[in-house]
Amino acid sequence: MKFKSILIFLIIVCATLGFSKPRVTINTNNVIRIAPTGPNAFVLKYKFLRANNISSIFWNSGVFDQDPRTQNTPGFEWPKGSGKNACFTAGLSIGCYIVNNAGVPSLAECMASYKGEYVNGGVKYVNNQPIIDNDAKFRMYDIKAGDNSLNNPDWDAWTNMIPYGAPYEDVNHNGQYDPGIDVPGQKNAGQTIFQVLTDADSSNRNGGEGFGGGITSPLMYAEIHFTAWAYNTPGLEDLQFVNWVVINKGIKNWDSTFTGVVVDPDLGTADDDYIGCDTTNKINLGYVYNGTASDIIYGSIPPAFGMDYFKSPIIRRAGFPDDTLGMTSFTFFTNSGSSPPPCESDPNGEPYPAYVCLKGLKKDGSPFLDATQYPTIVPTKFCYTGDPETNAGWTEYKGSIQNCGGIQGNQIAVNPPGDRRFIFASGRTTWTMQPGDTQNIVLAQFVAKGTSNKNSVTVLKRLAKTAKLIYLANFNVTPPPPPPVVATSFTPLLNGKCNISLNWGDVSEAYRYWDSIFFLGTDSNIYEFQGYEVYELNRFFNGSFPDFSKPETIDTRALQLIDSWDLVDGWGVVVDTFSTGAFINGVEQYGTYSIVPPYKMSSGSGFPEKGIKRGITLTSTRYPENYGGNSNFIYGQDYQFAVVAYGISKSNHLKRGFRVIRNSVQSQAFTIRPIMPPAGSEFTYKNGDTLNTNVRDLGFIPIIRNQNLIRNATYRVIFNPIATNGDTTYNIYRLNQGATVFDTLYKNVYFTGKSNPSSDMSSKTADGILFKMSKIRYSLAGAQFDATKKVGVIKDWSASVDSDSSQARYKGWEYKPASNRFLEGSQFKYSATRLWQSTEMSLSYPGKGTYNDLTSKTKATDLKKVKIVFSNTNKSFAYKYKDAGGVSVLYKSMVSVPFQAFEMDFTDSTAAPVQLNVGIIDTTDTGGWNPTSDSLGGKFRVVIFSSAYDTSITSYRTNIYFNQSNIDIAYIWAPKLIADGRTFVENDEFWIYPYTLCIPFRQGPNYPLYYEFSTTAPTFGDPNLAKNTNALDKIRVVPNPYYGFSTLDRSVSDKFVTFRNLPLNCTIKIYTLNGDLIRTLVKTATGSSTTSSTIEWNLQNLENTPVASGVYIAFIDAPGIGTKVLKIAIFTSQERINF
Repeated sequence: MKFKSILIFLIIVCATLGFSKPRVTINTNNVIRIAPTGPNAFVLKYKFLRANNISSIFWNSGVFDQDPRTQNTPGFEWPKGSGKNACFTAGLSIGCYIVNNAGVPSLAECMASYKGEYVNGGVKYVNNQPIIDNDAKFRMYDIKAGDNSLNNPDWDAWTNMIPYGAPYEDVNHNGQYDPGIDVPGQKNAGQTIFQVLTDADSSNRNGGEGFGGGITSPLMYAEIHFTAWAYNTPGLEDLQFVNWVVINKGIKNWDSTFTGVVVDPDLGTADDDYIGCDTTNKINLGYVYNGTASDIIYGSIPPAFGMDYFKSPIIRRAGFPDDTLGMTSFTFFTNSGSSPPPCESDPNGEPYPAYVCLKGLKKDGSPFLDATQYPTIVPTKFCYTGDPETNAGWTEYKGSIQNCGGIQGNQIAVNPPGDRRFIFASGRTTWTMQPGDTQNIVLAQFVAKGTSNKNSVTVLKRLAKTAKLIYLANFNVTPPPPPPVVATSFTPLLNGKCNISLNWGDVSEAYRYWDSIFFLGTDSNIYEFQGYEVYELNRFFNGSFPDFSKPETIDTRALQLIDSWDLVDGWGVVVDTFSTGAFINGVEQYGTYSIVPPYKMSSGSGFPEKGIKRGITLTSTRYPENYGGNSNFIYGQDYQFAVVAYGISKSNHLKRGFRVIRNSVQSQAFTIRPIMPPAGSEFTYKNGDTLNTNVRDLGFIPIIRNQNLIRNATYRVIFNPIATNGDTTYNIYRLNQGATVFDTLYKNVYFTGKSNPSSDMSSKTADGILFKMSKIRYSLAGAQFDATKKVGVIKDWSASVDSDSSQARYKGWEYKPASNRFLEGSQFKYSATRLWQSTEMSLSYPGKGTYNDLTSKTKATDLKKVKIVFSNTNKSFAYKYKDAGGVSVLYKSMVSVPFQAFEMDFTDSTAAPVQLNVGIIDTTDTGGWNPTSDSLGGKFRVVIFSSAYDTSITSYRTNIYFNQSNIDIAYIWAPKLIADGRTFVENDEFWIYPYTLCIPFRQGPNYPLYYEFSTTAPTFGDPNLAKNTNALDKIRVVPNPYYGFSTLDRSVSDKFVTFRNLPLNCTIKIYTLNGDLIRTLVKTATGSSTTSSTIEWNLQNLENTPVASGVYIAFIDAPGIGTKVLKIAIFTSQERINF
């Protein structure tokens, strides 16, 4: 029975192979060489272009839209991620005649259709003869939006390709490429692929190329500068662009030159297609559409796929206008497996017939005939130029003429749908490309979906016109905001779990772009930055990836919105009009849907009007089903996220679907695998920590966003001069350890308080630190302010009393050293309702609600940090006042007190502290420093004035109560002795810290306010630390035991276990229980030191043979740390055929 089952299975397989789509003759000269035979042998390379809704593949042999990873597989996927394809393969082929030294012309070709005959390389000259230049710099380059020199080596290497025409954005507009300033890649594109190709390698000529091919002599010595790119801008999501710059680098003319893009378009199912072209609407369009109303793969309303020439070869004529060739023919050939007429079959391995096809003829030289005129003979080089939707003109619905060997043949009334290939060519028998001549060919490939298979062609033609507008505008498209550049770090938890922190900068927030492609200038359609979104993507989702502009495609199984932030400007939730995906009586239906947040998705808490933030700490995955039901993030597992920025247009003249422009989620997607730092690592701070500064309020807050990036450095945030009644700008400076000069990190950053106070809008990020700028305000009440609010002395806090929301963890006072403190606050109050700002020390800046409820001449914005130094030697004179009760607090005399008060000019690190005037108040006529230990402290008070020390100020010699609003009192302090007999130690200090209010002040000329703090860098992989903390005890093997498979396995043949928590350098020897060494693993400090803590064992021995089931011993030797022994249990799976 089992034998019969296997036999039936083999019969089915063979039958399937018999009906699979035949391509080209398989020959032994396979261009895809898995094992190159020499150092210069061609090795196939490819890149995906997937910046928008299309995912296509480009080869270094000149072929594109074909997937080389598996044989007979299309490579133009639309929609991206759907598994549905609209084209099987395409490429630029060139044919010409070259006259040899004997005067004999020979056919020369370089073809690219199914395999391609180009290679990466240029053409150079040796002894005045052209040869291939196969320098290693000639390779495929790939730049995506958001790339930089740190995350993509092609960024820096792009310089090598600038002489060959690699595109770039000339940021400084000086007409030359400046690395570090200008941006590699096509301007505003979501992705750009660039390479230099040549036909100068005869070993890559392939007789089974698919369209001609195999001519090894003469060589053309063509050098082709190839660019492919795509945009993720609204309206352009279904377009890609391709540019060939073709140069004759040989020493011979190319006579009778023809170029042609050879296309095998498989729209879904390959055997039900029709093709056509359009040359009447100022476009040079070739396309494919479904010959039937539905397609097995694309369904009831299949799309249409096409390519359009924007720029074609030009014949330059001295003294006459240039002659632009345009599309000189649109013809077809047919899969040989479909039994077509011989003259219409694949010219595979037939160089001359392929050249004839490029000329717009059938491969035997017979012309194509217009079936709508037959039997009248009307030869044509443009097949199926009619309109499929109206059936006007010649379409495949009106048949064709199968004429071989002449102009007579069989008339087919209606072509049966089938497997189509087309060529849209440009050339002329009178066209000669001389040595050094350059030609440029630009086209777009795109997809459109209408209301039916035929209407999809109509919609495709409209998209072709849009694409041409973009070309005519020099590709000056509306880009999305610059994508956020995301950094990641991990916070360890227990049991191999962690939190994931994502952080990004503000590069997206300056975005502002005027759309002049899709809208008139009078429409004022200006896109501006509006917010951020963070998504988690399902790595194991196999369906079509959602398109936010097509609500019917949105599936939260593919991705989920984690959180979002927006400007506080009244917009918030954004809606737009989109197709519902439904049709009633053939009419497409539209509806209003949310686009921010995307339809079917909910935003994070607090949205909208949430304010901007540039970081998030994630604690759980949205797809626990992918990780055995565990919602926690687990070290060693892969998770995928995307951070996108979006902009909106507030114009009243918008088209449907154009309200929002955002980064492509897929182009922004990145995979994270949390990995522990190596053994011997130590962090001074962890993500989310708030650091203290020299100022004790939270007008500025340093917050750790990426603990891995912290440096040994001191930072200073300095405010610029204040604009009248306006906000300020500030600068951020850094003094690295060992340096003597501050570096400038940011200059003139605008500080606004208009956004949500929790917003990061006024803040910057550097070195893993968020420089969080805030505002501390106070409540006005007529001419007075409420001193119980965020004003004056920073408030006390304790374990039972929360600190003010605008202060650091420190109080508004400090005694140094703390162990010497002999004073505390007394219970003296003018009223039970007038509390001290510091209740613990009975200390306030006078104002409404505190002390005597009266204000001071000193403004709250002018308060400074003050230091009082106690000394029996360095004393000062104080203005002495007697409290006679009620409103009578009269000046009596100048008295000596055992302290001096100083304004600590923390805004000028070079200036000496300024000594201040002081006063004392008690109930006596005479006497000086005299606080007592009773609860009221003898009603003794200390007055700190704002003025510089001067014992002759007459305005102080008054009733200080009545005249308080005219006197510059900074602080009032009512101390008492902690106990009788307690006193200070010489040079003890008492410090007072105020809030920095509302608008940062200027202390004096050139002395702006600054905040300062220092950081300590983490330690990674220190052997001594690892040894002292017994870090080797934490080494684990995962999974252990290994039960034949693991959720971490990358494929059925890629099985492994991972050694985790390793030091930077170690050697692991794996033995059997018998003591036989079967494998040695050497780990070195490669990659990032922050995560260099793992090494994999592929469960193979020294001979690269899978090991047997059993228990193995791992001996880990870590130089300078020690050794560790582990046992590993391996249970291998059995793979056998059961007959």
